[in-house]
Amino acid sequence: MRTVVRQLIVLAVAGILAAALAGPAAAAEPIGPGQHFVGQVNGLVASATAVPVVRTVCAGPVWPGRTGPVAGGQSLAVHRVPVGGGYTGLFSQIYAWMEQDASIGGPQQVRFTTYDTKLDIPAAVRVPCDGPGAVTFSSCPRLAPCAVGWIPTSVKVRFQNIAF
Repeated sequence: MRTVVRQLIVLAVAGILAAALAGPAAAAEPIGPGQHFVGQVNGLVASATAVPVVRTVCAGPVWPGRTGPVAGGQSLAVHRVPVGGGYTGLFSQIYAWMEQDASIGGPQQVRFTTYDTKLDIPAAVRVPCDGPGAVTFSSCPRLAPCAVGWIPTSVKVRFQNIAF
């Protein structure tokens, strides 16, 4: 019972935070230079009281360091905010990737050109089956040389295995 109440409180706080962040961005507003943004994982922005969960599917025994695929139906998005978070600098797009992605060929990234547009977490992503992680949101692609002025932001997540 206490766990259910605690989960409901966390969801309520996350909903209030998401509503509070709803401001200058309209659906499908193009991303432009000189803008601040926050990343969202499964519709949530990480806070002191709520960490978005990324569900994984790791059948069989799980051991430290084991990775597996993410469950389908999960998304990433970016939301424009007046200040704070990341900063696009000179760029008009934002990329996102899982920091702990062990995919063949390196982390899979998604590219956003509009705010408040949900994009699926790529099926090729391979992350830890359980435990803490992070998603980076940056106007500069992963490992690419970039111009001065951009500021990436990170959303802490919790990987949770749903296959037992």
